[in-house]
Amino acid sequence: MSEQIQDYSYLDQIALQKEKWNDLNKSELQAMCFRTFMLYGKSQNKNMILTVFEMYEFLMANSSTTDRTKMMTAISANIRKKNTKAIMALFPFIHVEEDANIIRTASQFFINLSVISNKEAISGTKILLELIKDDLNDARSAYVLLGLLDIDNEKVNAQVSLIYSELGSEVKTILHNNGVKI
Repeated sequence: MSEQIQDYSYLDQIALQKEKWNDLNKSELQAMCFRTFMLYGKSQNKNMILTVFEMYEFLMANSSTTDRTKMMTAISANIRKKNTKAIMALFPFIHVEEDANIIRTASQFFINLSVISNKEAISGTKILLELIKDDLNDARSAYVLLGLLDIDNEKVNAQVSLIYSELGSEVKTILHNNGVKI
């Protein structure tokens, strides 16, 4: 017996109507976020960034870290299997998320998927380093760096080491507490 697939296309309009997000049940919220993040990843339309970030903040307020981790994993699997150029769909998990483990894991997925999308880990690394360059004393930056260093790739590590002298004390402390020698 085949499983019936739910049609969530109606959520595309609701995604643009923030005032209606509270009316969504958990499945609808997750589907709307998944669809919107994937659309952003595919299109990389800069006009979507504010909506994507607001939607992610709403998702954080209305879901558990486990739910968000599952969504991040599902988005990563979708990128890997069907949409290799859509790695920016992971951007809100890196840029807006507050949970250290999700940020770290999303950064790893981003780098690994950048290899699939354009055959080069360094391009993904450069994107993430550019993202954090203006806030090198923020804990989020430390978790992005930990995600990069978890890849344990010589070229990635070399790129990360170039910014060590610019890191703030909070970031250095987090890296040190996670076994990174600077």
